[in-house]
Amino acid sequence: MIGGAIAQGRFAGGMMVVANVPLLLLGIAQAVALSLLLDHLAERAGHVKWLLMAIAGLVAAMIQTSADQALLQLLALTIVPSWQDWAVGMQPQRLVLMLILYCWTMYLSIALVWAARATDLARLNEARAISFAAAASRAEAAALRLQLNPHFLFNTLNGISSLVVRGRDEEAEDMLGRLADFLRAALVSRPDAMVPIAQELATIRAYLEIERARFGDRLNLTTELDPGLQELPVPNFLLQPLVENAVRHGVAEIQGPGSIRISVTGDGRVARIELFNTSDGSGGAGRGHGIGIDNSRRRLQLHYGDRAAIEHGPVANGYRVAIDLPVASLEREKMA
Repeated sequence: MIGGAIAQGRFAGGMMVVANVPLLLLGIAQAVALSLLLDHLAERAGHVKWLLMAIAGLVAAMIQTSADQALLQLLALTIVPSWQDWAVGMQPQRLVLMLILYCWTMYLSIALVWAARATDLARLNEARAISFAAAASRAEAAALRLQLNPHFLFNTLNGISSLVVRGRDEEAEDMLGRLADFLRAALVSRPDAMVPIAQELATIRAYLEIERARFGDRLNLTTELDPGLQELPVPNFLLQPLVENAVRHGVAEIQGPGSIRISVTGDGRVARIELFNTSDGSGGAGRGHGIGIDNSRRRLQLHYGDRAAIEHGPVANGYRVAIDLPVASLEREKMA
């Protein structure tokens, strides 16, 4: 969130903490409140529950929008007079756009919580009856694919909001379109779908184009794809959490440029996908792996059992992740 604001020129120096931390805390508190409300309404009829959740999400978005504008005006009128030309007297259409962005955030939070709850229920049913095994796998795949980092969403939406309040509407519209394309790929397709590796790489490029709003030329992506593997099917969104790790623990933590390189090669029997997170050597690249590696490992287990493998570790100039997939098995799944 703070990084997106700095990249857009909305805040400067230590004031970015004052301006962003209260809004971030409020957003997190409201997301928790919506989660608790969804639990409270679990026994209600479906149409009643979702109508109330839709109203609650709208109210939360209105509160977030009002807090955003009030805080900006307060700081502009008291501490940072240089903000007055864009923070005071905002045009109604820009307030409406900010409300739409916050509505999007709140409703997405509700969807993520619902997916997580559905996964927990599916796991319980799987333990009770073998007939629910397939449904449980699909639900878990959906929840894993929906594990987008909330910091990424708040960074992006805050960056769009910054562009709007400063009158850079065309840039805001372009960035909003990129985010829409990325979320469409994340949320619309079947959670257990297999997609060509070329499509997966296109999704990664869309994600990194959004992140470029924060990092500019510091962030570089290189892809190498064996022409014979263009149609190789892989689990949808398999690489996104790994690339997100590379951004968070690589580019974001160094002063100079960083790069991400993805290569896809094969020998006719096994396809290897390698992701290298490199930097200028000043530190930070590839430190830690956390949920990204665990997410990808669990998805590979769901799809292939012990037929696929993933390995990772630091290298001389960054961090490396390698995934081996059984080409023959994948081709049979694709034909089926």
